[in-house]
Amino acid sequence: MARPDKWDLRLIGLAEYVAQWSKDPSTQVGAVIADKKHRVLSLGFNGFARGVRDLAERLEDREVKYDMIIHAERNALLFANGPVDGASVYVWPLLPCAQCAATLIQAGIGEVIAPAADADRAARWAEQIELARTMFKEAGVKVVELENAEGA
Repeated sequence: MARPDKWDLRLIGLAEYVAQWSKDPSTQVGAVIADKKHRVLSLGFNGFARGVRDLAERLEDREVKYDMIIHAERNALLFANGPVDGASVYVWPLLPCAQCAATLIQAGIGEVIAPAADADRAARWAEQIELARTMFKEAGVKVVELENAEGA
């Protein structure tokens, strides 16, 4: 199958839309978990835990924010109502970090689809992205980085 197909574009577009729900002022991330029939199993975006206030001073202080925030991929896994073995996760706007990669692998995700990182994000998150790629490869998780997925 040539990538991206219409379903890749639809689901990465949905991940981009869901990312807008995040209150993170620097990077809004969305994740969509879908089965092999393209049925959406779960959605997630990066944000604080339920009931924890999204205060500006927390969101604007990177150290505090990084300690408090739940990444989109983890939220999508937490919100899933059943197993996600063999499912695909669509992540916007870049590949998961190493910790999310480990969590996705452990949950049984079979494929990760994300836009190729733009130059700024590729430089800023290079170590995390490369470590995630290594982990996915070792675990047999297919990674698809979509070129020109902007505005899917």
